[in-house]
Amino acid sequence: MSLLERLGRAVLTVIREGFDVVRNTISLGILSIALAIAVWFFVIDVENETRRDFFPGVIAVEAVNVPQGLAVSSISEPFVRVRISADKDVWNDISTDDFKAIIDLSGLKQRETSVSVRVSVNRGDVDVDEVDPREVVVNLEPVTTRTVPVEVRLVGAAPLGYSLAKSEVSPEEVSISGPASLVDLVDAAVADVNLTNIKVDLKHEFTLTPRDAQGGDISGVNLDPNTAEVSLTIVKEEFSVVYIVNPSISGNAAPGYKVTAVEIEPAFVSVSGSLEVLQSIDTLTTENLTVDGAQSDVVRSVRLRLPEGARVANGEEVVVRVRVGPAQGESAFTVAVKINGAEAGVLATVVPSTVSVTVAGEMPVLQTLTAEEIAVTVDLSDLSPGTHRLAPVVELPAGLELVGVDPPEVVVTVSSP
Repeated sequence: MSLLERLGRAVLTVIREGFDVVRNTISLGILSIALAIAVWFFVIDVENETRRDFFPGVIAVEAVNVPQGLAVSSISEPFVRVRISADKDVWNDISTDDFKAIIDLSGLKQRETSVSVRVSVNRGDVDVDEVDPREVVVNLEPVTTRTVPVEVRLVGAAPLGYSLAKSEVSPEEVSISGPASLVDLVDAAVADVNLTNIKVDLKHEFTLTPRDAQGGDISGVNLDPNTAEVSLTIVKEEFSVVYIVNPSISGNAAPGYKVTAVEIEPAFVSVSGSLEVLQSIDTLTTENLTVDGAQSDVVRSVRLRLPEGARVANGEEVVVRVRVGPAQGESAFTVAVKINGAEAGVLATVVPSTVSVTVAGEMPVLQTLTAEEIAVTVDLSDLSPGTHRLAPVVELPAGLELVGVDPPEVVVTVSSP
C-alpha cells in the first residue's frame, strides 16, 4: 500500500473517531478535526510536489523613475533570468507576462551605475527565489532632441505588370529624443512598406523605426509622432509586343476560281497595353472578310480585333488583299480523228475513229471549251497503201495544255484507187 493510501485512510479514521468523541467530549472532538485537516493538507502538499528551477524564458528589464533631463543609453543586461518555486502542475501555465523586472533609477546622476534588479510576479502560486543577474550597469546620459527625416523603405516588388509611380509620406519629419549618443546615431525614421501583391493605390498608417545611416535599428530613443501616413500610387506598366496579323476570311470564290494568295499591309503590328491585356491575346485577327463569288482580287480595309485596353500606334485597321484567280484543272473530250494529206481517190480508214483528249488549263476556259474547238488529225502524206500506226496530232486553243491522248496511236488503213 502506498504512502498516500495509508495517509488517506488515516485521515478518514481520525475524522470518524473525532466525530465519535464529539458526542462525548467537545474539546477532544475539535482537536481531532484540526489534526485531520492538518494531515489532509500534508497529503495535498505531498501529491502536488513543488518544482524549483530557472524559468525557461527571459524577462526584459524596465527602468523606472528615470531622473528628469536624463535618459538610459544602455543597460549591461537588458534581460534577466529567474529561479522560481511552483507546483509542478502549474509550470506549463507560467509565461513571461507574469513577471516584471524593474530597476529604480531614483536619484541617480549622469554616469554608469550598478543597480539592483527587482522582479515581481503577478500570481500567488509562484515564488521568485533568485534573479540572474542580481545587478545591472546602467549608463545615463542627458536627453537631447532633434528632427530627422521620414523615409519610406520599400520591401519586395510590385507584381509583374505593375509599378510604383509615386510615394508620399506625411509628416516628412519627426522629432527624436533620447540619450545624446543614441540620438546622434539616428539618420532617419523609416516606414517599411511591403509592395508584394500590391496592385492598387495604398494609403495607410505605418509605424516608424529609427535607423542609422547603414539601415540598422536604433533602440532606446523615442519618436514623436511614431507613425506616418504613406500614400503609394500604383500603375499598370505599359508593354509592347509585335504580333503577326492573321486575317479572318470566309466564303468561296466563284466556280472555277480560287484564292491564290492573301496579303496584309502591314503584316506585323505592335500592340501596346498592360501585361494582362497582352497575355490575353493568343492570335491577332481581323474582322471577317468574305470572298463569296469573287472572280478577281478582293481588297478591303478591315479593323483588328483587339481586347479592351490594347492600342496600336498607327491605327487599328489593316489592308487585306485576297488574290483570286482561275483555278487550274483538267478536262477530257472525245474528239473525232480527221485525215489530212490524202491523195485524190485514195481510200483511208481510221480505227478508232475518235480519241479521248485530256486538256489542262484554267477552269473558266475548260468549262466553256467544246470538242469542236479541238483538232485531232493524222497525216497520210507519203503513206503507201497498207496499214499504218500513227500518233494523232492535237491542236488546242491558246492557253491550254495537252495532257494526253487515249489511245496514243490509231490504225490507219490506206487503199489504192
